[in-house]
Amino acid sequence: MNNMNRRLAAGILGLGLLFSGISALADYEWANDAVAYCKSAGIIQGVGGGDLALEGNLTREQMAKMLVLTFNVQKDEESSIVFSDVSQSRWSYPYIDVFKKFMVEQNELFKPEQYVTREEFASYLVLASGLSEKNIRNREIIDVNFDDYQYVSKQYKTLLSIAVERGYIKGADGLLRPKDLLNRAEVCTLLYRVILSNQGKLTLDLGVRASQTSMIGSAQVSLEQAKKWAQNRGAHERFIEIADIYWKYGEITGIRPEILYAQAAKETNFGKYTGAVLPEQNNWAGIKTATATGDRTEDHETFATPDDGVRAHFNHMSAYIGLAPIGEPHARYYSVVKLKWAGTVKNLEELGGKWAPDLYYGYSILHNYLEPMMATQI
Repeated sequence: MNNMNRRLAAGILGLGLLFSGISALADYEWANDAVAYCKSAGIIQGVGGGDLALEGNLTREQMAKMLVLTFNVQKDEESSIVFSDVSQSRWSYPYIDVFKKFMVEQNELFKPEQYVTREEFASYLVLASGLSEKNIRNREIIDVNFDDYQYVSKQYKTLLSIAVERGYIKGADGLLRPKDLLNRAEVCTLLYRVILSNQGKLTLDLGVRASQTSMIGSAQVSLEQAKKWAQNRGAHERFIEIADIYWKYGEITGIRPEILYAQAAKETNFGKYTGAVLPEQNNWAGIKTATATGDRTEDHETFATPDDGVRAHFNHMSAYIGLAPIGEPHARYYSVVKLKWAGTVKNLEELGGKWAPDLYYGYSILHNYLEPMMATQI
């Protein structure tokens, strides 16, 4: 391996993934694991004679296929977009037909053979992995950190910022190179890193200080302290009242109640239920049904009483941590316990990519809810 390849390999293994013009290289040893994964999963295929064409630039139709297969994206039946340049007989039509719901720009042309830029792929990677523009944390991250920020297309900037925040993509030497093209080896490596992260086998650089907040243990916040915090944040009375039930199940399960109470604040907007879940569903954690296909009201569990809803929250978390449920669990619990990583989540920060697609999810609960709760004076 030559010196350039050694530097690239070190960057990949060190989570740098510096896309800096390696298209012309013939040696892709640094991408072996990623390419093997993509090949075995059918995400990438040869172009003839077994040649995977790793040095070839990625086209938009290839991008659609790779993202749909990698994240098992389902078709949006409500989408009415029809592309005049993609016939139903085209090999990529089934993938584009699913992928079209992510389109940043709506028009009649998909341009299937057009090459994909870094900014475009990173943006659609964010969408396919389950995030959206509302997950943005720092809108200035590109402007502050990269000298070529002015070359980022307006329509991709928010999504690209999320990709940078989540460690999906990085720059080199102060440059993000948003208009550079990607080759197939680079794309496989990027996809593989996100998959490993979602499986809990790789920690991406999220731009936050690393921490480990144990889910198990006695409460480090008093019930009165938690209620005072909720009142200070303008919580609905139902959310303040439910704190007693959280501390009750915390005693029973050994799960820290203040962590789940903080998560409930995030999921229900302090009991105001401003999202798809309705108050009468008594669902304090946004728990989906076993057959959910979207994010509608009916895709979320409904529990008979507020107490049942809190118990379900603890049971659902028990599947992540590896604890026995209390009473008969809800249907979605059984789906979680079958996952390979079920029972392995010990820290709040590990919920990212598991409880929710956002890799920052656990850190968000910690910094925006739990830490202020712990600092509340009574």
